[in-house]
Amino acid sequence: MFMLLIIFLFVFAVGVTIGGLLAAPREPVRPIHFLLFALFFLIMCYIGMIVGMFLSGWISLIILEFVLAILALLFMIATVTRFHPTLGFFHPEDRILVTMLSILFFLMGLEWGLLGFRTFFTITATFVFIVALLVGLFIQQQICQILWRHSYIAFTPLIWLLFVTVLKLL
Repeated sequence: MFMLLIIFLFVFAVGVTIGGLLAAPREPVRPIHFLLFALFFLIMCYIGMIVGMFLSGWISLIILEFVLAILALLFMIATVTRFHPTLGFFHPEDRILVTMLSILFFLMGLEWGLLGFRTFFTITATFVFIVALLVGLFIQQQICQILWRHSYIAFTPLIWLLFVTVLKLL
């Protein structure tokens, strides 16, 4: 039960972080962005889950959680270094963040496959991810309206991901 709670908390944290990062560019977020991120999450996690079903005895779960935490920390470092004030975090010329997210989503699905979770869990996690995207965008827009003079406010979604990543290691 504790493992299930940590997994959903991590999915929610990644969703809130990506939703908050979507609020950074000057142009407003379109609904297609949410659809693309949700489909991307679903497809990569599902592929990872299927691969995890076949590799159940080959990979240690503790090592996989450690690799997930390191990848989440590397994603945070990459988002800080790749920020553009006008284009935000996910600009068209930068493929590093999308590649890191695809590996992160794949490894999350791989973890679910190793734990024996199947399709219903992946679909439920996708709904949690979509809700987290919307919550992250709403919270970040509220923070940006209140603290609009500070330029470092665009990086606040990364704090939540850092906290949950450290919690995942425990």
